[in-house]
Amino acid sequence: MTIPTRDECMAILVRVGMARNVVEHVELVEVIASAFAEAIDRRHPGSVDPALVTAGALLHDLGRARTHDITHASVGVEMAEAMDLDPRVVEIIRRHVGAGLEPDDAEALGLPRWDGMPRTLEEKVVCHADTLTGARGRLTLAQVVEDIRAHNAPVWERRAVALHRELGALAGGDLDRIGPRPRRAR
Repeated sequence: MTIPTRDECMAILVRVGMARNVVEHVELVEVIASAFAEAIDRRHPGSVDPALVTAGALLHDLGRARTHDITHASVGVEMAEAMDLDPRVVEIIRRHVGAGLEPDDAEALGLPRWDGMPRTLEEKVVCHADTLTGARGRLTLAQVVEDIRAHNAPVWERRAVALHRELGALAGGDLDRIGPRPRRAR
């Protein structure tokens, strides 16, 4: 299996009838994730696969063609497997929710009891780029933390902060300064 190109990913999104606002979201996630991957690759050449980051970012919300609730992750995995997509892309889809889900977390949210914690660099980059993408654009870690606190989810706060620090250390800087500029707080 090969990783689908950007054009192939966009054709998949059209074929499944993805809503325009979701396409705009995944395109922004792609821009952010690609910027993170490039920064990491500059410091650690060959450590991250840019084609996999692009495909994973564009297809991570594949399940939103059918549902916009939390089960979009499991629906997306089913759709990707039915399309015979590269298993690494499938794992990015599985592991993009929040800052990662342990099996108990996934089950509590109505998802299959699976390991939804991002493990590879590509999974981590796409997951965190998605976390830093809000309804109106790019967010800072502080804005994400504020939102997580409003939902009283301290475990997800710890995971988001840890992922931000890990990827920032690999990229050689604060991720809030890499890629498109975050939007200002209201």
